[in-house]
Amino acid sequence: MFGLRVIRQERTLSQKELAKAAGFATASMSRYETVNRIMSVDIAKRLSKTLNTNWASLFDEQIALKD
Repeated sequence: MFGLRVIRQERTLSQKELAKAAGFATASMSRYETVNRIMSVDIAKRLSKTLNTNWASLFDEQIALKD
């Protein structure tokens, strides 16, 4: 399964490192990964650019956890 957490871990980045690289607060990254905050497409595109991946793949984990 893909998703923000899985892709971030594959890139061996901490939440703090990804947050800094993408220009977000670390708390926001945690909330996106735990589905306490749903990512907008704009946020996903920004993160996907930093992670060098397809933005839609960041939603897979969120959809699975929400169901």
